Amino acid sequence: MPGKVVVIGAGINGLVAANYLQRDGFSVTLLEKQDTVGGACAMDTVTFAGAKYQYACGASVLGFMQDFVFQETGLSRKLTVFAPQHPPVVFFEGDASPCYMYDDIDLLAQELQAKWGETGDVAAYYADLDRVVQFLCQGYRKAQVPTLESANKHLGCETVQLWISGSARDLLNKYFTSDAMKVFAAMDVVESGPVPLDSPYSAFTIPLMASGTIFGGKWGFVRGRIWSISQAMHELNRELGVEILTSAQVLDVSADSLSNLSVRYRRHNSSEQTLAADYVVFATDPVSAAAMIGQTKVVQATAEKRMLGTSGKLVLFFKQPVVWKGDSFQSEFDVAFKFVVSAQNLDELEAGSQAAASGETDYAPGFCEIYCEGAAMRHLGESPTFDIVSAFVKNLAFAKRGDELPAVQRIIEGKILGFIENAQDLIGSVLLTPKDLQLRFDFPEGNIDHIELCHGQTFFTRNWSSDPAARFYQFGDNERIMYCAAGSYPCGSIAGTPGYMCASQISKMQRPAQ
Repeated sequence: MPGKVVVIGAGINGLVAANYLQRDGFSVTLLEKQDTVGGACAMDTVTFAGAKYQYACGASVLGFMQDFVFQETGLSRKLTVFAPQHPPVVFFEGDASPCYMYDDIDLLAQELQAKWGETGDVAAYYADLDRVVQFLCQGYRKAQVPTLESANKHLGCETVQLWISGSARDLLNKYFTSDAMKVFAAMDVVESGPVPLDSPYSAFTIPLMASGTIFGGKWGFVRGRIWSISQAMHELNRELGVEILTSAQVLDVSADSLSNLSVRYRRHNSSEQTLAADYVVFATDPVSAAAMIGQTKVVQATAEKRMLGTSGKLVLFFKQPVVWKGDSFQSEFDVAFKFVVSAQNLDELEAGSQAAASGETDYAPGFCEIYCEGAAMRHLGESPTFDIVSAFVKNLAFAKRGDELPAVQRIIEGKILGFIENAQDLIGSVLLTPKDLQLRFDFPEGNIDHIELCHGQTFFTRNWSSDPAARFYQFGDNERIMYCAAGSYPCGSIAGTPGYMCASQISKMQRPAQ
């Protein structure tokens, strides 16, 4: 008979882990310190001229999730989703027209040569990228621990050296000739933190970020906005019988032995309560998790991790639908993902990232990933009374909140508005910096992935286990205490993959004969 599991943290990974464990026969209690579930799938409101507007203050889009997680948890029954079919639109500052990142490789190669002068082997790059992505996805499905040995076996040593253990700069220099294409491909590497492009394993982030299967490697939108995902998971888990306690502040987790665990917590400032558990799963930030178990080695290892985030978010509100420049006059141009890129080459891209990391500047122009949320709402059949555009922004320092940086806010606004025909329809905007993300979501140093995707903290090293080969998601020395939040393999971005893989590991431990 499976035992009792306490999951701490009701972000996407905690919700997914609870879902799989409950369906596998465990009795699951989910503790969340906020008064609602969802983690970074969260909504906030802002007031302009007396009118209130809702916006996603964390994640904006879905895409890193595996389709089998979407189906097996029941999310597919609860949610309506949409991925734009129009190719992503890339605006480099100073260029006369944008570049369209077509799915058709021949068409893409022609576009890249015409717009950016690219003469490299575009087809080989995307073919090799697909091979590595397929390898990663097979591992996700089987909940297999990632190792270099398995990667070498399936991909070959040369591919592994180039795409997993090698540097991003070497990878991109092999396939591409143009600065623009190298910068576009490298944006994934420095997206959440200041990872040096010459560092080992920096190449791995590129296939990692393309390994979501819910939209075939693309990104998309959810009817009802992104927080509908966590609301749906909350309903699904309750239907399964998961006990969900919000406003539950966990005080500590203790172990009388390897198999006797207890979780002490308090709700609504009431008296302390204790839950006995056979397993405890942390789906929180790693700093909080380490403090709760109090193991010296884990606390020290966590303190030594690189956790700095250098990305933020600018949310813009318009009174009329946004009209973008560079219109392709193809269907869904309005809702296509768009990029505004300031860095002209890899050195500029990295210099801006490092300048923000060091605190040398509050903001260094890098790039903005733009999500046309209002247009997506209309495509999903909603009728918003305003338009909304969310821009994921590089490079912002950690020191200050967005409301302390009005000049920076205006600069970023100006970069985006420069590619909008009806800029006069802007109502206002909200800037969220890494400091805001830390304060809102407990990201230790404002990194959306909790820790950086850098050397020593990615692929098979992205864990806190004392025995990763046997129990990858173990957190410290106790084999019944697990960790599966964004800081574990593969990473965050509303995937739920760590939650699924961790739950699978627990089920396997409970039934070793199977």
